Amino acid sequence: MNFIKKVSLIAALIFSIYGMSGCGPGAYVTAGVQYTNPVWAPSYYSGVRYYYLPDIETYYDLSDQEFVYLDNGQWLFSPVLPPMYSGYDLYNGFVVALNVGVYQPWLHHQYYVSHYPRYYYHNVYHDNIAAIRGFNENERKPFYWKEEDRNRINNVRTNQKPQPKVEKKMETSRPPQKPNYYGKKIGQPVKVRPQMKESKPRKKGHGNP
Repeated sequence: MNFIKKVSLIAALIFSIYGMSGCGPGAYVTAGVQYTNPVWAPSYYSGVRYYYLPDIETYYDLSDQEFVYLDNGQWLFSPVLPPMYSGYDLYNGFVVALNVGVYQPWLHHQYYVSHYPRYYYHNVYHDNIAAIRGFNENERKPFYWKEEDRNRINNVRTNQKPQPKVEKKMETSRPPQKPNYYGKKIGQPVKVRPQMKESKPRKKGHGNP
């Protein structure tokens, strides 16, 4: 190995060590921005900034570490789940990792609520629901539970939207029916349109005012 190759190898090694030293467990750096994956989320996919929780129609912003939810016609921001969803089990909930190109997805909520209706995955993954943790729009495939975690879901996902306590058991006149979903978009990634991306300031060129 000649001198130039030795110098190049040493430089590459120093660079890799320096780059790794700034990242702690659960922290990820993408395009100069660091996102910390919450402990309740599935394995992190590089570049993801937002999660969507379809069961409670709530978003999670990894950049600001806040939940974004709709209340009384306005999108509100909170570091913890709002009181109305305080009983929701984040560790057992279905999570959608949104496309890395989207910005503030709650402003385009009509797309996400139609692609990922509440509890839609029960019908989409009914034969393998016990193994499914969520869906990754970037890889266009589901997240799977780790083998050591599957015993926590008891073969059937039981997480439901918190319901008020009812003293007397309600009686129904007929057996429950499963919903029908029509169209190919159910459970499929939302197409990120230009208006859904973060706008960048235009750089002034030599000929621009």
